[in-house]
Amino acid sequence: MAIEARELKKSYDDFSVSLSLEVAEGETLALVGPSGSGKTTVINMIAGLARPDSGKVIINGEDVSALPPWKRNISLVFQDLALFPHLDVGGNIAYGLSIRRVPKRERLRIIEETLNIVRLPGYASRRIQTLSGGERQRVALARSLASSPRALLLDEPFSSLDLPLRKEMRREFLEIRKRAKFGSRLHTQPCIFVTHDREEAAILGDKVALMAEGRIIEMGTGKDLFLAPKTEFAARFFGAGIVLSQSVFPEAAPLLFENVSPGKKLFIPHDAMSLEEQREPGWKSIGAYCVDSFFNGPNLVAKLSLREDPQTDNSFEVIAGPRTKPPASGNLVRIWIDPSLVRIVE
Repeated sequence: MAIEARELKKSYDDFSVSLSLEVAEGETLALVGPSGSGKTTVINMIAGLARPDSGKVIINGEDVSALPPWKRNISLVFQDLALFPHLDVGGNIAYGLSIRRVPKRERLRIIEETLNIVRLPGYASRRIQTLSGGERQRVALARSLASSPRALLLDEPFSSLDLPLRKEMRREFLEIRKRAKFGSRLHTQPCIFVTHDREEAAILGDKVALMAEGRIIEMGTGKDLFLAPKTEFAARFFGAGIVLSQSVFPEAAPLLFENVSPGKKLFIPHDAMSLEEQREPGWKSIGAYCVDSFFNGPNLVAKLSLREDPQTDNSFEVIAGPRTKPPASGNLVRIWIDPSLVRIVE
C-alpha cells in the first residue's frame, strides 16, 4: 500500500497549497513546518475532509479523489484525539467497527489485539476520564489501527503533552509501528505525521518533508536536512548550524569553500566549528570577536562576530562543551572550522 498525492492544489483568499508527495507501505513521512505552512490542509485533502481544486489522491493504486472520507478507509488522529467520553476504551476502539457491523466476537478480538499493540492490555472496560494523557494518546492510536486502514494520518497528536511525556510518546509511537507490522491481522500502513517540531520530525520520519507557504521546500532524511540542507530556509529551520553570507567575511570564505558564487550563503554545522584548537588535517581557523557567552544547560554557547562592531547580519553562535572556558567579551578569539562539512545553500 502507498499514499500518493499528485499535484494537489487548494487555494483560499490569500493562501494556496500546491505539492506532490508519495509515502510507501510501512513508511512514515514527517510533514514539518512552521504554523500556517499548510500541513493540516494537506492531510485534510488526503483524508477527504477538504476538496482540492485540482490534483489526485491515490491510495494503493486507487484514485480516491472523488470518494467521501468514510469510503477512503483512512484513519486520522487529531490533536484533540476526539475520543468519546461516554464510551469506555473498548467502545472507542470498536466504534468504527460497530458502524460497519463487524460481528461482536470479531470486535472483541480486534480490541484485545490493538490494546496489546499499544501496550494497554486489559484496558477495554476503563473509562476515558480515568486515563492519563499518554494512555489517551495510545487509545487514539489503537482506534486508528482497529479498522485496518489503508493509510494513517496524524495531525500533531502529541503537541498538547508536556515535554517528558511527549518524548515518551515518540518512543511509544515507533514501538507501536513496529509491533503493528508483525500483528496477525494488521499491516504497517503508510503514515503521514504532521508536526511543527523539528526534533520530532527527525525521530519519527523515515522521510521528512519541510513545508513553507503551502509548498514543500525540501525533502530527505532527518539527518540530511539537519546536517546537509540545500536551502537557507531548511538550514535555519532545523538549526543545526549557522548560515553566513560570504560577503560578511570575504577574506575567510575561500578557506571554507572554493569558488563560492556571489550572493550564495554558507551553511556551517555546529559540529564543524570549535573553540578548541583542532590538529586534525583539513581544519582551518579564522578570527572572531566574542560578543557574549552563556550556558544553556548541556553546552556553552559563545556568541561571536566576524567584525569588531557586531551587527545582526554578522554575528553567530558556536556551541562548545560545558567545560570549555568562556571567552571574555570583546576579545579576539580563534574558531576552527572543518571545510569538508561546509555547504552552499540557496
